[in-house]
Amino acid sequence: MNKIILSEYNNCWNNQFLEEADKIKSAVKFTAIYIDHVGSTSVEGLSSKPIIDILISLCDWSAIENLVDELKNLGYAVSEKCDEVPRYFLTKYNENNAGNYHIHICEPHHRWGRDMLVFKNELAADNKFSKEYVDLKKKLAQVNSYDIEGYMIGKKGFIEKRLREVDSEFGVNRLLSYQRSESNRAEFLQIYMMIAQLIIAVIAATSVYLNNKIYLFSLAILGFILMLVWLFLSQGQQRHRSAGDQARRVVLLISGLNIMPSAGQNLRISDRFNVTITKKTLRREEDHFSTREAPSYKRLVEMIEESSYWTCYLQKVSAKIMCIILSLLVVTIFIVSGAAIMSLDSNNLISLSRAMIALMIFVISSDSLGLLLAYKNASSAIDEVFNRVEAISVKGYLKSDALLLMTDYNSAIEKAPTTLPFVYKFSRKKLNKKWRIYSEGKLNSTL
Repeated sequence: MNKIILSEYNNCWNNQFLEEADKIKSAVKFTAIYIDHVGSTSVEGLSSKPIIDILISLCDWSAIENLVDELKNLGYAVSEKCDEVPRYFLTKYNENNAGNYHIHICEPHHRWGRDMLVFKNELAADNKFSKEYVDLKKKLAQVNSYDIEGYMIGKKGFIEKRLREVDSEFGVNRLLSYQRSESNRAEFLQIYMMIAQLIIAVIAATSVYLNNKIYLFSLAILGFILMLVWLFLSQGQQRHRSAGDQARRVVLLISGLNIMPSAGQNLRISDRFNVTITKKTLRREEDHFSTREAPSYKRLVEMIEESSYWTCYLQKVSAKIMCIILSLLVVTIFIVSGAAIMSLDSNNLISLSRAMIALMIFVISSDSLGLLLAYKNASSAIDEVFNRVEAISVKGYLKSDALLLMTDYNSAIEKAPTTLPFVYKFSRKKLNKKWRIYSEGKLNSTL
C-alpha cells in the first residue's frame, strides 16, 4: 500500500488538467459533457496529493457506457460504479506520480458533482478555511500514513460540515432573508437618490439669484458632485434590487416546485448578494407563506397569490404617500410664489420664474412624479396577476397556467418600483390581518 504524501502546490497541476481535458474532449465527441478541475489540486496554493481530480458532467446518461469505454482507451480503470445515484469513479496512475488522475462522472444537476464544485469554491474564496483544511490533511496524513480509508474518513466530517453551512446559504429561509434585506437596502438608496435630486434642484433654483462668480462656481461644483453621488446611489440601488429579484425567483422554484438550481447557478446567485444576514434579519418560510401544500403547481400558484396580494397593497400605499408628497410640494411652490409675486418687481419676477422652473424640472425629472405613476401602474399589473388565480384553481392548477402565471408575476414585480422605506414595516401587521380574513373567506367559500 502506498504512503500518503502531500505535495506543495505545483503550477503544473493546472496544465496537467488542461492537457487531460483536451484529450477527453477529443475522444468524446458523440455527446455533450462539461469538464471541471476539482479537488485540492484545482485551488492555487493548496498542498495536495499529486492526483488531478476531474469532474465530468454527462448531459445524456444513456451515453455513459460509450463515455466509459473511451476513457478506458485513454488508460482509465473503473474503480467505483453506482447505478442508483448514478455516478462513476475512474482512476489512472502513472509511475513516479507523473500524471495521476481521478475522474468523477455524474449528471450535471446531481448533488455529488455540485458538492465538489461548491467545496472547491469555498477553498478558493476563504484563505482561513483552506489553511484549516490543509492543516487537517497534514495531520491525517501523519496519523494514517498508509491508511487511505482512514484519511478519507477523517476529511469527510470537515467537508460535510462546510457543505451544510453552504447549503444554508441556498435554503429557502436564507434566500427569503436575502430577498427582504436586499429590497430594504434598495428602498433606502432610492430615498437618498431623491434627496440628492432635491438638493440639486434647490442649488439650481438658488443659482438664479446669485451674481457672485465664486458662489456660482462653488454651487456648480457642488451640483456636479451631487450628480456623481446620485449616479453611485443609482448603481447601488439597481444592484440591490436585482439581487432581491433573483432571490425571489429562486424561492418560487425551490419552495413552490422543489426545483433546485445547479451548482453553477447557486454560486452565481450567491455572488450577487451584497448584504449580510444575521439572526435578527433571518426570515422563515413558514412565516412568509401561509400555504401548507407540498411542492406542486398548486403550491406555486398559492405562493404567487399571497405575494401578489401583499405587493399590490404595498404599491398602492406607496402611491398614496407619493401623491401626498407631490401635493405638498406643489402647494408649497404656489404659496411661496404667490406671496413673492405680490412684492417683487419685474426683474425679480424673472428670477423667481427661473427658480420655479428649476423646481418643476425637479418634479418632472426626479423619481417623484415618475414613481407616483409607476406605483399606480404596478399595482394594476400585480392586481391582474392576483385576479387570475381563481380561474387557474378552477382548471385544476394546470402546469402551463401555473408557469405562465409565475412568468407574468415576475415580470410585473420586476417592472414595479421599489416600495418606499418603512411601508412594509408599518403595514405588516395590518396586511397579516387582511390576508387572514381573505384566506378564511376563501376557505369557507370552498366548503
